[in-house]
Amino acid sequence: MRAVFAFVTLGLAALAASMLFMLLLRAYPALHGDRGRLPGSPLPGTASNRVAGVSSRIGEEYELTTRQISASREKLFWNNIQILRLIAAYGIVYVHLEPVFIAIGAGSTIVDMLRFGTDLFLVVSGFLSAHVLSRPGRTAPAYLRDRAIRILPLYWLFTLAAFFAKDWVTGYGTPTVRELVMSMLFIPYGPYPILHPTWTLVIIVQFSLIMAACLAVSRRNAAYLASAFVVLLVLLGRIFQPENPALAAYTDPILIDSAFGVLIYKALGGEQRWPAQDRAVGWALLALGIGMAAVVLRPMFWADLPRLVGLGLPAALLLFGTVILERSGHVVRSASVNFVARCTFAIYLCHQFVNGASEKIVSLDPTSRVVHVLVLVATPLLVTIVAVFIFSYVEAPVTRHLKGHLG
Repeated sequence: MRAVFAFVTLGLAALAASMLFMLLLRAYPALHGDRGRLPGSPLPGTASNRVAGVSSRIGEEYELTTRQISASREKLFWNNIQILRLIAAYGIVYVHLEPVFIAIGAGSTIVDMLRFGTDLFLVVSGFLSAHVLSRPGRTAPAYLRDRAIRILPLYWLFTLAAFFAKDWVTGYGTPTVRELVMSMLFIPYGPYPILHPTWTLVIIVQFSLIMAACLAVSRRNAAYLASAFVVLLVLLGRIFQPENPALAAYTDPILIDSAFGVLIYKALGGEQRWPAQDRAVGWALLALGIGMAAVVLRPMFWADLPRLVGLGLPAALLLFGTVILERSGHVVRSASVNFVARCTFAIYLCHQFVNGASEKIVSLDPTSRVVHVLVLVATPLLVTIVAVFIFSYVEAPVTRHLKGHLG
């Protein structure tokens, strides 16, 4: 029970820290630049004005999110899934703080619970890929182009940063140029790329290529063909047990998580509107309850289950229940939640650097329990702040620029 309590407490701390940051931004007058300069507001050239400029840039992205939520009342946007993206992102952040958990005597139980964030990340990615590919007139080349614009610039930037700062940030050793090139091309050379958390991005890129290839073969059956092909790859991997790191990664059973997301999208009718169905809420809550219970109880009762069963299926149940709630009219349209959810890719890429710094702070006073707890609470806030700036100043502008020139 102590582990469950700690699990819930850390989750609430991460959410509260992120929402506090967003509330502080919203409270700053310069966030709403279109309302003019308020009486007593800073004059151009002052330090406060420079802060206002920073806040205004983030505010522009926030306002885009607000308009998107407003438009989603007419067009299905999957607001509830944004919550799952945040849960997955912060779960991954905490998993990579395992040394801090161990230092305070929490052991591996909490970290084992939080590992479901990776599976949830992949299940949601598969669902959203199916959503994007279902748009009328969507072609495989256009899908791959948009995925490349969305993924490659920021991924390459952080991979290069990890290459030059690897030993300083995490102490994993100095990577070679060969390992850098292979990481940039999503070719596994060992258990992890240079930027360790992005091993799951290899899975996402692989599944995107499979989906695009199946779309070129049959638009109507692309989702089912992709899912069947993924299962075939995994079976071949289990049969032949390849020793080559790339082949082992490309046949990893976790691939099926993405297929779960695609099949859930198809099973629930895609974007087809549902009539009001209050009784569906009961099934949604049941799926959410079973999925969450399986995640929490797994380390204590069935830790040896294959990951696909112990983590992949519960993550799929969480997605299933969340989507049914939205389809039944129970929607969370929080601008703050949606905005931070837009920063999840930046959270995913930058958290290793923040976590590395946090672990170095802990190492300065390894016996202080207070420092360890403060690091566990403060890290998601710091990760969120860094990610919001990266999203607002790098990811969003670069994505729009490339889409404008290549779209």
